[in-house]
Amino acid sequence: MEAEGWPALQVERLDGEPPIAYRHRAREIVEIADGFRMGRYRGELAERMERRLLRLQEHSVELLSA
Repeated sequence: MEAEGWPALQVERLDGEPPIAYRHRAREIVEIADGFRMGRYRGELAERMERRLLRLQEHSVELLSA
């Protein structure tokens, strides 16, 4: 779900990333970003979500779940 009034996020596919892994990673990035945009995260949860977002932006989901 996109946060109203915010521009849509464009998530780049990582080199060699399989299409299914890209779709999963992009969806999770958008969900986390929308959560921040809508003020859903506070305190420790916000810190955890920020760390997850940073990892997702740099690594394929397949590598993160291993």
